[in-house]
Amino acid sequence: MARFASLTLMVLLILAPSMARTEAGWVRSSRALTLATPCDPGASCAYSWTLASRMGHILRFVEDRYGPRDRGWTLLGIEFTSRKAPQVWYPTYDGVGDSIIIQLTESAATDETQALFQLAHEVVHLLSPAGPGKRASVLEEGLATYVSLQYLAAIGRAVTPAYIDAPRYARAYRIVAALAERPDFADGIRALRTRTDRLSGIAPIEMQRAWPGLTGEEARRLAADF
Repeated sequence: MARFASLTLMVLLILAPSMARTEAGWVRSSRALTLATPCDPGASCAYSWTLASRMGHILRFVEDRYGPRDRGWTLLGIEFTSRKAPQVWYPTYDGVGDSIIIQLTESAATDETQALFQLAHEVVHLLSPAGPGKRASVLEEGLATYVSLQYLAAIGRAVTPAYIDAPRYARAYRIVAALAERPDFADGIRALRTRTDRLSGIAPIEMQRAWPGLTGEEARRLAADF
């Protein structure tokens, strides 16, 4: 028995570093974000919503307002990243890069409001993906932040603009929020996407065509690289 106990201890000591590395690779997350559970009988849902189903709802929310996403890209899903900021990632398979993954921060894994705020922001980038290494415009990043606040309000989780913790995103948001007071705001976004197939890398003159009366300075601010 003593020999067996000693052998077991040796095995555990050998495996311990491997087990620790495996554990370190896990991201603990909120059950509500990752575990779909059956709804009560008679309820209007089949399963509780997770990040995957929320992504679909946000995508519908965004497309209804600003037009359909570019379906030339394959949306693979959502994952968490050790990076400090969320992003859209363009993985390459056998030299082909036509796929997109949304990456949320590790801290968002246990904070539902933060996760949905980040997810809504990144979903906007699915409308007209710029591709790897391309700079987004103030218009695109401001719109993504604007939609994040809009979506949270729409589902009863409203936060104020003070929730935006990065100054440059707050600035882009204020520029777009001012533009959004125009009654033709959404129509202008749709028009830009129809004419240019994108939301970034757009000349200021195109901004003025989309929103008549926009000053040259306002157009340049929106068209500037973020």
